[in-house]
Amino acid sequence: MAIGEKYAPLGNWLKEHGGDSVKLTFDELNQIIPIPNHAYKNRPSWANLSNPASFCSSWISAGYVVDSISLEEQWVVFRKGEVQGHTHHSKPPYRVVDQKKFAEAIQAGYECYDSMKDDPHHRYLSWEYCHEAFRLNRRPQIDATIDYLCLHLAWYLASWGMLRNSFLMQKDYKIHADVVRLIYQPEWDDLWDLSPEKLSQEYYADRIMKLSESITEAYVASGAGIPTDTLLTKILLGTVGCVPAYDRYFKKALADTCAASQVFSAKSIRTLGNLYLDHEDEFEKLRKHCGSRIEYPAAKILDMCFFEYGFQRNASSQEDSD
Repeated sequence: MAIGEKYAPLGNWLKEHGGDSVKLTFDELNQIIPIPNHAYKNRPSWANLSNPASFCSSWISAGYVVDSISLEEQWVVFRKGEVQGHTHHSKPPYRVVDQKKFAEAIQAGYECYDSMKDDPHHRYLSWEYCHEAFRLNRRPQIDATIDYLCLHLAWYLASWGMLRNSFLMQKDYKIHADVVRLIYQPEWDDLWDLSPEKLSQEYYADRIMKLSESITEAYVASGAGIPTDTLLTKILLGTVGCVPAYDRYFKKALADTCAASQVFSAKSIRTLGNLYLDHEDEFEKLRKHCGSRIEYPAAKILDMCFFEYGFQRNASSQEDSD
């Protein structure tokens, strides 16, 4: 199993010094690897999962599991053991990200957000309005609310160019009604504003793909057409907030930085979740910077960084060719 570079030293340490069982304080553990912020507050961050995030892989890859833990007293006990159902190929391959380009992508995220400061009607704000409308109107009971949400979704998609070369160009905004009703079904409640930990897990990545398939079926059943992956992920980002939008600039950035596969898939989603966790400090600092109006989910932070990076790279390459 390949794991994030900054967490790899724990596996090596356990193999040399762990024995059958070892107890470490958080201070001692921090001397070996940096404990991510979420692990100080959330017991699930220490879970012995069959498809672990990068942090958990640091001990599981060495043949250890967490035997007991105290968040209050800040200690953890590792013991030799195998996770039930664990396989060494269950986690997406770790990608060696170009760190210089990754730093540029983070900076692009700041520039993307800050570009809205000077224009109170910037098109980028349409995501905020749409996502907040969907987040505040959970369980819509009346047709007027469905209609209101369809309008938000339609305008958000239009502002991001999703009507071009799409079946949406020939439809009115009410074509989204069945999809809005689908998204609000209780079955999908666990996908709203997913944390990076959940993005990195196979269960949630597979459920995102299942929801995208259901959205496709809803549009086809309504006589609209088959949405592209770009349209599907734009819808998921603007409503549920569970995945970045795989448009051409985002995919260009993934390829250029070697961050993840350009193909919208469960594997690519999980790789992005692990990337966020491996660089949690940088991403969370940006997320706090973006919190002046509404709370940005991890998927939107990833989307901003790589979309803007890809957009800037594309503009730069066009200037060079002129």
